[in-house]
Amino acid sequence: MHTLFSPDPAMALPDLRQLFQRPALFWTRRFAVLSLLCVVITASVSATLLSRNVSERMLWRNGELAQEFLDSLVRMQHGDALFTRPSEPQAFEALFGELARMPGLVHTNVYDTQRRLVWSTNAAAIGRDPGANHELDEALAGRLALESALLETASFIKPEHAFVPDEALDAIEVYIPVHDAQRRVVGVAELYMQPQRLVESVHEMTRFVWLACGASGLLIYGALVGLVMMADRQIARQQRTIVANESLVAVGDMASAVAHGLRNPLGSIRSSAELMAQGPEAAAAQDIMNEVDRLQTWIYKLLAYAQQGGRQLAPVDLGALCEGVLQSHGARLARQRVAVVRQWAPGLPPVMADAPALEQALDNLVSNAIDAMPQGGELRLGITERKGRLELQVADTGVGIAPADLERVFLPFHTTKRTGVGVGLPLARRTIERLGGSLRLFSWQGEGTQAVLTLPTATPRSTA
Repeated sequence: MHTLFSPDPAMALPDLRQLFQRPALFWTRRFAVLSLLCVVITASVSATLLSRNVSERMLWRNGELAQEFLDSLVRMQHGDALFTRPSEPQAFEALFGELARMPGLVHTNVYDTQRRLVWSTNAAAIGRDPGANHELDEALAGRLALESALLETASFIKPEHAFVPDEALDAIEVYIPVHDAQRRVVGVAELYMQPQRLVESVHEMTRFVWLACGASGLLIYGALVGLVMMADRQIARQQRTIVANESLVAVGDMASAVAHGLRNPLGSIRSSAELMAQGPEAAAAQDIMNEVDRLQTWIYKLLAYAQQGGRQLAPVDLGALCEGVLQSHGARLARQRVAVVRQWAPGLPPVMADAPALEQALDNLVSNAIDAMPQGGELRLGITERKGRLELQVADTGVGIAPADLERVFLPFHTTKRTGVGVGLPLARRTIERLGGSLRLFSWQGEGTQAVLTLPTATPRSTA
């Protein structure tokens, strides 16, 4: 048989409910892994390039200083003449022997323009062919050349290394062109240098660059992940808003159908029950009227959830509103032996609100608190002023809410009550948020539940 509405309203929105099946921070986890990989790669490449560049500049500057010193020495002692006329190795000793004994210089070779080794601190190497040597060719072309394991490990062993002392194999090789008075290259001096302080400075600078790149990478990674977490939460809030809006449309259609199909029949049933109540079937008639009233309340909640907004805000005395709601539940409070504790000071500022909508929201919170204490308990209502806002606490000593249900209490159509609709708390939160406030729920199973409602005051007080 075709019915006007489904007996389970939650089944009307199965696709929308699936939006909440994804885990928290779904995209953030994936972005965190990918961004960490990118940051590690970027920081490593940057540190490598920067440390190499800094080390290279420091070593080249050291080589330039050595070149300036050698040029000055050659000019003062007319050392270029040694290369322009035939000279014995002993002739080079006066000039380059003193140079070779300088601190930090462990080995020296001198070449002429024919690439012959004409003098060396290792006499056995004199007259030998240096073989393939790119740096020597660079120096013979008039350019300062440099090689060091601090920059890159040599891919081969040069023939000249056979005559280099073991302690000089890790030194900085500097190839310095020797010029005559007309700035023509007449020879090359190869210096194996081990400036300890320079090497230590290079290592220290390399460590500093790596630490700086690592710290910068971590800072960038933290900022990126933080921004994505904020964006992910914002997207989640927007999704919940979309779901709530879609639910609102479905509720509106459902409520219209229910109101149109049941309101008139319910009115007739109640009128008939009132007539029956005058006869011997008074008890049965009262049960019928109670059920009719419950159905009409159910319809009213659906319509209220679907038709919010459009009313003008005005100052509302929150304490007086609480008193009115408590009076409306006076019979239930007495019947269930629930004690009421009021905690607020007189003279609190009013809040800007839609009084009927706010009363409905507060009525729902109080009704839920009473329902949670079927065997009696204590209902506490407290109001405090905090920085231009009023905070209302509605607390009970009832059965509490299970953690799994607490996460879903504000979803439309989710209810743990046998006769509930599942729109009371969503309606209350929607009302409070529309008024510029917030509604939070805390619960401890077996101990009770606390609803915390905040609203902006109508006339913020001066702090002077």
